[in-house]
Amino acid sequence: MKKPLPDFTKDEHPDCRFCLDLEVTDLFDKPLLTEKDIIEFNYNNQQIILTEKAKQKLEEMEISLVGLPMAMVLDGEIIYGFWFWNKYSSFGCDRVYTYPNINFKIKFGLPPTNAFGEDPRFDERLEDYLEN
Repeated sequence: MKKPLPDFTKDEHPDCRFCLDLEVTDLFDKPLLTEKDIIEFNYNNQQIILTEKAKQKLEEMEISLVGLPMAMVLDGEIIYGFWFWNKYSSFGCDRVYTYPNINFKIKFGLPPTNAFGEDPRFDERLEDYLEN
């Protein structure tokens, strides 16, 4: 079942335009990408290498100029929210983002001096999962 996409850019955090306080109820019934779509996730440099089928799926997606909210989920638990960023956008992003159609390297702060809060990307749960 497809749900309408909520607006996560509200003024809950006036200093942070793109903070994502996601709840499990915000997630769609089916994930956009699963572990089967990932060839490799390099935890140290935060780059995800996708299968050709997954790359094609992303090429067909429409990402607005202010991004598309996503969630890094592990075993049904949201690890952190992040943004798929439009490669033509001139907006900055003060949280976690990636250009999924370019290199799928997950970054924090665009530009890096425009980052808000703690960087959630290096969560130990992800590292433990990848090691085991």
